[in-house]
Amino acid sequence: MPESIKYLLVGGGLAAVWAAQNIRERDKEGRIVIVGEENRPPYDKPPLSKNYISADEIAEDDAYSKFDNFYPDNHIELMLGSKATKLDPAAHTVTLENGGVLHYEKLLLCTGSDPKQLDVDGSELRNIFYLRKLDESLAIREAIRHSERAAFVGAGYLNMEVGAGALQHGLAVTFIEPSDRPWSRFASPTLGQFMTKTYQKAGARFLFGDSVNGFTGGGSVAAATTKNGEQVECDMAVIAIGATLNTELARDAGLAMGDRGGVLVNEYLQTSDPDIYAAGDIACFKDIALGRQWHAEHHLNAKWQGRAVGAIMAGDRKPYGQIPYFFSDFLDLHMVQRGDPSVGGRPDTTILGDLDGGEFVELYPNDSGILRMGVAISHEESKLDPISDKLEELIRAKARVADVSAESVGLTAA
Repeated sequence: MPESIKYLLVGGGLAAVWAAQNIRERDKEGRIVIVGEENRPPYDKPPLSKNYISADEIAEDDAYSKFDNFYPDNHIELMLGSKATKLDPAAHTVTLENGGVLHYEKLLLCTGSDPKQLDVDGSELRNIFYLRKLDESLAIREAIRHSERAAFVGAGYLNMEVGAGALQHGLAVTFIEPSDRPWSRFASPTLGQFMTKTYQKAGARFLFGDSVNGFTGGGSVAAATTKNGEQVECDMAVIAIGATLNTELARDAGLAMGDRGGVLVNEYLQTSDPDIYAAGDIACFKDIALGRQWHAEHHLNAKWQGRAVGAIMAGDRKPYGQIPYFFSDFLDLHMVQRGDPSVGGRPDTTILGDLDGGEFVELYPNDSGILRMGVAISHEESKLDPISDKLEELIRAKARVADVSAESVGLTAA
């Protein structure tokens, strides 16, 4: 039988590299192998919709999570361009697409997610993009530099960031969004109106309450057609309408799955099999900080869970208890969101600070008036970390929104 791998990490992304680092800090000898489907080492995703789009010059490897020497220096093996196709928990094996079989002692599944596809006429035309991988970001960057008009299908985190980059490069930008506001998965009507006005001032157009039912063009996309009869002329289009979790390995192996998708894990990020863990997008985790079971698709969730699960796998068994943290950069503004996005969309939020000036905090209560989420927006990124820390403290303390002041969240007078 081939040598057993003490720590096998399947999924070559952020959760894997942070798990590997935290394992090695505690176990200096155990063999660590990262299996990644892409032919690149682990890299960070936020720059793909931010720096790679807006910067005039950027190196392809700027997003890499670690310098190249990190892996050999820490005796971490990378198996790149390797797709795992089968998991056998009873045999403790993972089979690769090339037929290779890996034997593990402990396994981490961090296979992430892929963009949800839009299946409409013309979707095969050139210059229609999805964004999840570095190569896709580079392709979008190149298209922006050779385009005059862009259509963005969906107005969530990713497209609002990429769309901001397109606006800054002088493109005519149209967002096509089925709901009535940007960031509709969590933003209140007030925050949605702020975002709409901010982008409109920068030249963007919004088609709310509408969706794309086809693309037209002769080889390359020339227009997006919508269900409401609009024809949006464009030289390129970016589609961001959600994500599909890559849970096939876990599901086919019989691991317990969450009711709303994802691989079910406890507060130690441990699946229904005690030797298998899950982290990042696919982990439907027991959130002891917020008291709910859910999964979060975001950079810091993957990093923090990777860091935590690496320590746990190496014997430092402490429950995962981070308050969720999301962030975004767009136009000349920065945003931090702390807490439970399931309370998003409520109309009964409280604004502290200067909404019109883009220097404010918005507080989201639950039905009992307890603070569950806060959103902070500022022109100065450095202001947000202290506010974020204050929001975390207040959420953990179950503060009543009515008792929260501008001073208590760290807002300072202009």
